[in-house]
Amino acid sequence: MCGIVAAAGLLDLAPALAALAHRGPDSTGTATPAGITLGHTRLAIQDPGPSSAQPFADWPLTVAYNGELFNGPHVRRLVEEVEPARTWRTSGDTETVTAALNVLGPARALPALDGMYALAWADERTPGILHLARDPYGEIPLHVHRAGPVLAASEVKAFTALGRRAGAAVVDVTPGQWWQVTSSGTISRRTFHTLTARPAPLDPEQATTALAAALATAVDRRVISDVPVCTLLSGGIDSAAITLELTRHHPDLVAYTARMDPRSADLRCARETAAMLGVTLVEVPVEPPTADDLTHAVQVIEQPHKAQVEIAWPCLALAAAIRSDGFKVTYTGEGSDELWASYGFAYHGLAKSDWYTYRRDLIATQARKNFPRVNKAFMAHGVEGRLPFLDPDVVALALSMPKAAVQDGRSRPKAVLQRAYLGRLPDRVTTRAKVAFQDGLGLKPLITATLPDPGRYYRAEHSRLYG
Repeated sequence: MCGIVAAAGLLDLAPALAALAHRGPDSTGTATPAGITLGHTRLAIQDPGPSSAQPFADWPLTVAYNGELFNGPHVRRLVEEVEPARTWRTSGDTETVTAALNVLGPARALPALDGMYALAWADERTPGILHLARDPYGEIPLHVHRAGPVLAASEVKAFTALGRRAGAAVVDVTPGQWWQVTSSGTISRRTFHTLTARPAPLDPEQATTALAAALATAVDRRVISDVPVCTLLSGGIDSAAITLELTRHHPDLVAYTARMDPRSADLRCARETAAMLGVTLVEVPVEPPTADDLTHAVQVIEQPHKAQVEIAWPCLALAAAIRSDGFKVTYTGEGSDELWASYGFAYHGLAKSDWYTYRRDLIATQARKNFPRVNKAFMAHGVEGRLPFLDPDVVALALSMPKAAVQDGRSRPKAVLQRAYLGRLPDRVTTRAKVAFQDGLGLKPLITATLPDPGRYYRAEHSRLYG
């Protein structure tokens, strides 16, 4: 996981890279291939030595890559089928992704990548063209400033560091798309992944069995790391399931939970889960936020949305604690609520929309909300957040499930997940009703006591900072 900034032209990117230093404290690099400027700040996780430093060149391509690849051996085999004599210089995923783009071509390479990523690259065969791509679900942010010369970056603050106001000039690369951008702002878009929901005739028992297997495999795929990892444990079923699966790989696993109200049900459930699984639980105290604290949260995640800002505040405390303890990677249950439509507002949305379409669209909208918020809040302290619920097989399976196989009344909207871990996690966790993170933490009343109209405040601060 890293930070990238790129220009469709030749430009001094030093101020922008400085603004993204929190995303990549391990090293910084720039390159100017094919009339394009690429900049990179590195958080070294796979092959952390200097051989995988970026921008990474495999002529005629030079790539700035932000993310993680979870099927590296498979992608390398695809490359070797075309180029049997290839000699690999590193053990990391940066070289793998670059070689795939080069040897297979983007149209074949991008659909083959199982990972979370944002990519910027230049090709000596197409000078003056900045190539961009973003993972299928938008786990990793990638913003484009369309005023010339066109810029792309992991965070909007890279643009403001170069004296650019954001506002309407900034758009996000669409998840599952490859863009080719000229300095004048012309964008050619190609789609390599389309989010679909294909109904399958699964009964509750079949759905439960399939989900347990798919989520276990999703975690297995995501344990690759050459640095220490930890996990988040909020007290809900999502993070508890991920924590359980991780203990198969990390028997000495450390889990982090936010503590604000010592009497909260979430904290009690996190403690019970940690005790049952034998993991070390670190309780991170979260102070009631001031208005300035919430402005900082807006500044970090670059969003005005109320839920995102308020969730970001405890996440920033968690990220700081995780990094200070020496971890660079953590795991979270984000993405689960969208798969099962378990938000409170989804009850009303489903009354007006198709069960399958609604959840597909709910996942798609999080490319501008939940997923970049997770990324930016944790990367503010140089911590990568991994989301096993966004494994392609888990997403496809979940979106195929009939409502009757997923939900058990309005109070148990993710019953299929609870059934999958019945007896393997505390009964309190596998039977409790859905509780929003802010409510379980006891955060909402503290914020409204400070800000009479929080939503209006967040919108105003976002406009002041990035409008």
